[in-house]
Amino acid sequence: MSRRNLVLAATALGLSAAGAGVAGVAAQRHAVRRLGLRPDPHAGEAFGSLRGRPTPVFAEDGTRLYAEIDNDERTDLAVVFCHGWTCTQDTWHFQRKALRGLGRLVFWDQRGHGRSGAAARHSYGLPTLSHDLKAVIDQTVPEGTPVILVGHSMGGMTIMRFADDYPELIGTRVVAAALLNTSSGALDEVTLGLPAALARINKKLMPHGIRAAGLGAAFLERLRHLSRDSSLLIEDLIAFGPDASPAAVRFAGEMLESTRLEAVTDFFLSMITHPEIATCTPLAGVETLIIASENDTLTPVEHSLTIATKCPEARLEVIATAGHMAMLERPSLVSDHLGDLIERTRKAL
Repeated sequence: MSRRNLVLAATALGLSAAGAGVAGVAAQRHAVRRLGLRPDPHAGEAFGSLRGRPTPVFAEDGTRLYAEIDNDERTDLAVVFCHGWTCTQDTWHFQRKALRGLGRLVFWDQRGHGRSGAAARHSYGLPTLSHDLKAVIDQTVPEGTPVILVGHSMGGMTIMRFADDYPELIGTRVVAAALLNTSSGALDEVTLGLPAALARINKKLMPHGIRAAGLGAAFLERLRHLSRDSSLLIEDLIAFGPDASPAAVRFAGEMLESTRLEAVTDFFLSMITHPEIATCTPLAGVETLIIASENDTLTPVEHSLTIATKCPEARLEVIATAGHMAMLERPSLVSDHLGDLIERTRKAL
């Protein structure tokens, strides 16, 4: 087994470094050293430093969601950014810099993530997310301002669920959408790049391990700082492509550590236990951009192709060599695609 697959196997099967044995410990230490030696185009980047006007949003169930608005004087066009699982609104760091002049920009943290509040355990699931997005739009975008929705991973699922739950707003209130590295279902079939035999074992054992972690969340929360190397390697091996910036990987690890453990476990279980996350049908009526990445092991290119078949008029872009975190790995390319979508939508309006 390759060193990469050894680390992946230990991680995916929910084993600690000690449980993985001496070989697993050695593989993890070697991988951390190699990550530190990788060329870093974003060394010194002040991730998470860009801030807008803080705006509290209250969800249907009273959960306090944290949002920020850039250019809040703009009412001609709004772009609402939805981040992915175990991330925060700061995952859009580069896009926030590149697109600031193109309209009213709204960034928000999903419940249980970043600066948003904790919520009841039963609410950490896909069915809740579309209603949270509805609350964000209603409370941060003036009535009559057209909206473009941009979502990564679970944020893309949020948008697709929103379109299914509020089809009357697609084409009226929401005029375009961008879906990055996301899926409309069948996530339980994802192999994480593991060999077939290990992938089959992982598929059986991982839900049980995640449920156990969820049950012990209060205790495990106090121990999370002890596994920072493991978190870093999880991000590098599973969430990023082969030449990702070490600074971006570390930043993603920090976002993972800041996410409430109950949100990590419960949202994950919700995603892998929904055979169909969304139909996507309403999005076929608006300008839609789909971005996939060649080396994405969490939401492989095939998942974006499935969404594209449901939205036949959508524009599909596949980014070479990037992994699941395309907006941090190929920020200029992603920003260019989003900028083109915003300008095409503006002209159509």
